[in-house]
Amino acid sequence: MKVKTLYELCVPRESVFDETKRDDVLDLTDLIENRIDPNRFFEENYVTQGMRILFETAFKRFHRQSAAGVIKLTQNMGGGKTHNMIALGLLAKYPEFREKIMGDKFKNSPLGEIKVVAFTGRESDAPYGIWGAIAEQLGKKEMFKDYYSPLQAPGQSAWVNLLKGEPLLILLDELPPYLENAKAKPVGDSNLAVVTTTALANLFNALNKEELSNVCLVISDLRATYESGSELLQSSFKELENEVNRLAINIEPVNMTSDEIYHILRKRLFKVLPSDTEINEVANAYKQAVLEARQMGYTNVSPDQIFIGIRDSYPFHPSIRDLYARFKENPGFQQTRGLLRLMRIVVSQLYSGDNPKAKSKY
Repeated sequence: MKVKTLYELCVPRESVFDETKRDDVLDLTDLIENRIDPNRFFEENYVTQGMRILFETAFKRFHRQSAAGVIKLTQNMGGGKTHNMIALGLLAKYPEFREKIMGDKFKNSPLGEIKVVAFTGRESDAPYGIWGAIAEQLGKKEMFKDYYSPLQAPGQSAWVNLLKGEPLLILLDELPPYLENAKAKPVGDSNLAVVTTTALANLFNALNKEELSNVCLVISDLRATYESGSELLQSSFKELENEVNRLAINIEPVNMTSDEIYHILRKRLFKVLPSDTEINEVANAYKQAVLEARQMGYTNVSPDQIFIGIRDSYPFHPSIRDLYARFKENPGFQQTRGLLRLMRIVVSQLYSGDNPKAKSKY
C-alpha cells in the first residue's frame, strides 16, 4: 500500500506564508486594547497542561474557592508566559469560550465577564506608575490621586479599597526592564524602582485579605523575563522577588520535556492534519524501513521506537525535541517562541519551494 505524502496529508495555515505574521508577538497591551480575536487565538493555540492548571487555579479564585491569590509563571524567555496570560485574559473577558476550552468544570458558573487589568513593563513611560495604570483601567483613577504627585506607594488598605468588589484579574508582565528604567527616575530621596517595589509588595500582601478573595494576580517570573535580570535582582529588586516567591504558587506554561511541543507546533502551523489511522500508516512504513535496514546490518535503531516516535511527533521528526533541547541552552534563544519561528520558516519553504506537489495544493 502506498503511503500518502506530507503534502497530501497536511495543509498549513495561511499565516505560515504571511511574512508580516511570522514574528508577530502579542503582548498585554493587545489584550487590554481588544486587538486579539479570541476565535482565531484559540483556534491556533494548543492548551498545554500548564495552561489548564492556570485556568483552573484562577477561576477557583474568582469563585472564592482558592487561597492562591498570586500565580507566578516560570519559564525562560519565549517560554509561553505572556501567551498564557493572554489566554487567561481572553477567557475572563469572553465567557462564551469557557466551556469549549475548560470543559464542564465551570459550566454552571454564575460569573459573566470578568474585569481584566494588565501592565507590561515595556510601558516605561506610565506617568502615574503601575498603581496609576491599574486604577485608570478600573475607572477609579481618582481613588489613587494622593499617590500621583509626588509618586508614592499605595499601602495595603489602599489596594484593598481599590480592588474589592467583583472578580478581577490582574496581569503583570516584563517587570524587570521597567524597574531597571525606574531606577533612573528620582522620587524624593529615593527612586521610582524602590517606590514601585514597595507598592507591589503591598499589593501582593493585600491579596491575602478576605475582601480580595476573588481577585487573582498573575505575574511572570522576574528572573526569567530579562536577560540581565539575575544580576539586577540581586541588588535593588531582591525584596520584590522574595515577596513573589513567598506568596505565589508556581506554574510552568510548557513542559519542554514532554510531547507538548509537538502539539503546539501542529496546532499553530497546520489547519488540516491526518487522522490517527493515516499517521499510523506512515509510522508503520518507517518501522518497516528501519526493520529492513536493521536486518541488513545498517542500523541498530529499534523499529518499535521509530514507530512510536513518528506516531507521536508527526508531521515533525521525533528528533526535533532533542535538537530543541540543545538550542535552548544558547544565550538569548527564546524557547517555544524561537522554535515556532524556526519551524514556520521550514514549513513555508517546504510548501512554497520548487516541489510541484506542494504548489499544487494552493
